[in-house]
Amino acid sequence: MTLRVLPTDPHLATSTSNLLKVFYVPALKQSVIYDRGVGFFTSHWLRLAASGLAGLAANGGRARIIASPMLDRDDCVALAHGADARTDRKLKDALDGAISDLEQDLATDTLAALAWMIADGLLDFRIAIPTADLDGDFHDKFGIMRDSEGNAVAFHGSPNDSAQAFRNYESISIYYSWIDRREASRVTAESARFDLLWANGDLNLRVYPLPDAVKRNLIAFTTRMPRPYKPPKDEQQSDRWIHQKQAAAAFLKDRCGILEMATGTGKTRTALSILNELGERGLVETSVVSTYGTDLLDQWYGELVKHSGIPVYRAYEKHREAQAFLNSPRGAVLLTARANLAEVLPRLDPAVYAKALLICDEVHGMGSPALVAALTGKLQRFAYRLGLSATPERTYDADGNRFIEEEIGPVIFRFGLEEAIQRGILCEFDYVPLPYALSDEDKAAVRQAIKRYHAKARAGEAAPIEALYRDIARVRKLSQEKIAPFDAYVEANPSVLDRCIIFVETAEYGALIQPILMRMRTDFHTYYQDDDRDNLRHFAKGQLDCLLTCHRISEGIDIQSVNNIVLFASARARLETVQRLGRCLRVDPNNPDKRARVVDFIEHKPDDIDDPTGELGADEEREAWFLALSSLRHEPMAGAGVSEEGANTWR
Repeated sequence: MTLRVLPTDPHLATSTSNLLKVFYVPALKQSVIYDRGVGFFTSHWLRLAASGLAGLAANGGRARIIASPMLDRDDCVALAHGADARTDRKLKDALDGAISDLEQDLATDTLAALAWMIADGLLDFRIAIPTADLDGDFHDKFGIMRDSEGNAVAFHGSPNDSAQAFRNYESISIYYSWIDRREASRVTAESARFDLLWANGDLNLRVYPLPDAVKRNLIAFTTRMPRPYKPPKDEQQSDRWIHQKQAAAAFLKDRCGILEMATGTGKTRTALSILNELGERGLVETSVVSTYGTDLLDQWYGELVKHSGIPVYRAYEKHREAQAFLNSPRGAVLLTARANLAEVLPRLDPAVYAKALLICDEVHGMGSPALVAALTGKLQRFAYRLGLSATPERTYDADGNRFIEEEIGPVIFRFGLEEAIQRGILCEFDYVPLPYALSDEDKAAVRQAIKRYHAKARAGEAAPIEALYRDIARVRKLSQEKIAPFDAYVEANPSVLDRCIIFVETAEYGALIQPILMRMRTDFHTYYQDDDRDNLRHFAKGQLDCLLTCHRISEGIDIQSVNNIVLFASARARLETVQRLGRCLRVDPNNPDKRARVVDFIEHKPDDIDDPTGELGADEEREAWFLALSSLRHEPMAGAGVSEEGANTWR
């Protein structure tokens, strides 16, 4: 099975060649991938190319088609039925029963076969609509076919995927990856261009999956008719994930509030289901999604594009699409850094707020003094306000907590780490507490911090007690007495550095750890600043064993294959610790027996320091909490999440 059996004609035309017989059908029979961008598509083309598509199916291959939104009504029905059948077993079985032989049925019952191909995953279909600088039609015509050996052909030219195209004067230019480097580069370029369009990466084109395109009336039927069928109801969700439905139901009831859900339990998916449900009910026409950090914003963008089917405008880092959103906010989503909200929201049409949804991910970050000052009174305008966080409460910040509750809402649903581990949503883990003791210099620094605080208090200049908490905590986080026990543990347990994230307080402290990693010959890198983002990507792809970082990946980022975390820096407040724990507790489909490991450093409260804050006992508190969590075992059918009234307050 190889495309190299094809003749290598550089150009074919309908006036001299039967393009189906000479090129399309023979190439499809040798392929496992068929990617096609086309201005006009009809199922009649499938009938004409039946034997080639049957060969593609027999090879275990699949096709992806991007087309303009001009579809025949019956074709649209078949495409939508097939898309629904992917998630509905009864409907898929009905399609399977109706079609026994793909080639025969493409010739005799093309529409049913089209639905079958969609349902079986052989054919994926998306609709393309020009936007931004373009206001016409998606009128490109190009394609790529690839065989199981990696050989590929790319073609570009005038025919659409329709029966009429082969009765017109049409021609195509064809490039073959195995001929020479220039030909291979053209094939690579066309393949990359298709992948970019499929991933919604072209700012001048919006690509929508089915059946979302149908739901949002993006398809212009050649004959205007209402939606021709009612999709069957979804099968009942597994009890393991029922908390997502319960969380969504709680929000739809209250309209405003926070979902406190442990990292890895589906906060983003739940938020997307709420966004889609409100849109389908006609209750929301405009949405704004806000969070912090380019990596998390990029992750949100991918999920919105994949699961919402709504135009998504970005306003963060290099993306400057806020004005395009403001020009036409209805039927669109703005994805923005939370720091931009104060500048964008006052320019949003006031009439939009009555049917608008605000989603604040990692909502605890909304309580910073700068955001409180800039946004007070501005968020309440949204008819629906949704906050998401594993740890929504801001420790030592009553003003920030008050702002979040008044502007976004209270916690209305909780699903904690305990439930997630017991239900098997998060993996079990082992806890390794390494003892250490503050040095004389460390203790002197703590005494000096306490002395400064009391001196200011006597002078009437006392800072809040929280400032003293932070000063003492920083001494503990930067204590170099943790390095020796870590060195000894790594020497005896080198596997701890496999798929490991090491959290330190500063890059300077991280530099003290690097010699240990180099001695152990660990493939590691640092991730401290935005210019290190490639290192995070390499780690996520498994190209690095270990990542040395500060707080930058505590929140939100989904890397399933992290097995170990090392906590050189832990705050008394559990917000950051819970976020970091979430980095390693995500289940890994490629490692079903995964068991995580958490390495921590415990300093028992010294007797020779009078600590008015209790901060020096923070390690012992954290140790007790970790030991209790690490003792939990999977109970897949454990009870569902609870509402605010019945929630355990310590999660």
